[in-house]
Amino acid sequence: MKSQDSALWKEAINDEMDSIMGNQTWILVNLPPGSKPIGCKWIFKKKMKVDGTIDKFKARLVAKGFTQKQCIDYFDTYAPVARIATIRLLISLTSIYNLVVHQMDVKTAFLNRELEEEVYMEQLEGSVVPGQEHKNLGVADVILGIKITRDESTIALSQSNYIENMFKKFYLFNCIPASTPMDPQIKLVSNIGRKIDQLKYASLVGCLMYIMTCTIPNIASVVGKLSRYTSNPSSLHWQALNKVLRYLKKTINYGLCYNGYPPVLEGYSDASWITSLEDHASTSGWIFILGRGVISWGSKKQTCITDSTMTAEFITLAAAFKEEEWLRNLLYDVPLWPKPISPIFIRCDSEATLVKAYSQVYNGKSRHIGLRYSYVLQLIFGGVITINYVRSSENLADPLTKSLARDAVKRTSKGMRLKLIN
Repeated sequence: MKSQDSALWKEAINDEMDSIMGNQTWILVNLPPGSKPIGCKWIFKKKMKVDGTIDKFKARLVAKGFTQKQCIDYFDTYAPVARIATIRLLISLTSIYNLVVHQMDVKTAFLNRELEEEVYMEQLEGSVVPGQEHKNLGVADVILGIKITRDESTIALSQSNYIENMFKKFYLFNCIPASTPMDPQIKLVSNIGRKIDQLKYASLVGCLMYIMTCTIPNIASVVGKLSRYTSNPSSLHWQALNKVLRYLKKTINYGLCYNGYPPVLEGYSDASWITSLEDHASTSGWIFILGRGVISWGSKKQTCITDSTMTAEFITLAAAFKEEEWLRNLLYDVPLWPKPISPIFIRCDSEATLVKAYSQVYNGKSRHIGLRYSYVLQLIFGGVITINYVRSSENLADPLTKSLARDAVKRTSKGMRLKLIN
């Protein structure tokens, strides 16, 4: 190993092997005739602190699972990891109940139980000694690259360091800050001309996806659109991508804030009819708030063509209801949350959709959304959900379906508690 940090990397390798052998991950055997072993390799990574300095050197020994063939070497793949919405919900609950968040790092965590099948891996050179199993990291200040800031009344989640590193990696610090993530005049379509740097475009979209998923919900609509053109981007797509980066330059120190009041789960639902010029599909958007902070959101292209705004809004309601049911079940498993859980309010800006939802009259005109219609009615009249009307200007799900003017971006960001972190 020729790195100037070779001693630290060797220590990381020893720690990894200590954990693997301490957990009795494998046993040495002679390879049975006819069996084919899979290879292994080392993955090296520097784990960083919130301020960008090195926390530790991490070495991982991984099997080359990509050499296996489905239905021959394996049938199912599954990794039971937490959704980021679950983490945000727990952060919001700590604000509501004035709790302290502690963190623990499990060394060599195994996401699955013992294998039922026999899997043979090529032997690794070297020897090992058993080691420690976990480490107490104390009060949480960073998780999955998300910075956690807390004062007497507020908990905030931000990714300023991640965004700054993205700008450094792609040499983007000279971009001019912008007040909105997308120009309403730009209409994205497939590229039929010269293709730009596809790898750089796809890499930046991937970075934006992570930022949007974790802490900046109001770029969800434009990032979702940009992600549809990663295979063949054009200069127009790059222009739209650059506008999002300029917006992040202006809001680099912004984050989601939670102050714990009111301790109520509520949602917003919105649809934008025919947002795709090529296939005439609409866009669904929903957002859920707990402790005056956003915990879950989504912006999805609808999979069926709708003939009216009301139908598009109804499809969005059904999607929002599914997310609400998951959040409700998650809260039900939290011992501190009061039981029984009261009906959850979801706000919609379509009066026609509200009339349709509460009418219970099925006239056959909405046969193509019959299952969604029955699902929505079941939750409403079962006392699980209540739909209220909200003006479009006050609908916090608006930026998840369309591009907005500067004042609307400021207003919805304030409602989401997406604000400057001191």
